[in-house]
Amino acid sequence: MSRKRKAGPRATAASMVLETLKKRKAFDSKSAIPVSAFKDLPLATKTLAYTIANLVEEGVVVQTDGDLYYYDELGFKALEVKFVKGYSMFIVIPIVLLVIVLLVQHFFHI
Repeated sequence: MSRKRKAGPRATAASMVLETLKKRKAFDSKSAIPVSAFKDLPLATKTLAYTIANLVEEGVVVQTDGDLYYYDELGFKALEVKFVKGYSMFIVIPIVLLVIVLLVQHFFHI
């Protein structure tokens, strides 16, 4: 998740929102930006609202009391760790199961 995505047709809605926050240097409540700052993104209003809401829920974007938004690097790092841990289970569990099956076959000659 830490690789830099290029803008264009392959950019995700989340990457476009985060890139906008970073370009405008919205890193704390004092530099937070309004939702109107995202008006130039090629996203439907529903998509933009859904994306920002998800990023706020995950802690990557923080919403202030005045409906301003800023990027939270610590929130992004926490999400990155959660993401890596979750997907690593797709690798670890099959390997453990394979080892168990091989051990059972070896010791019980199945």
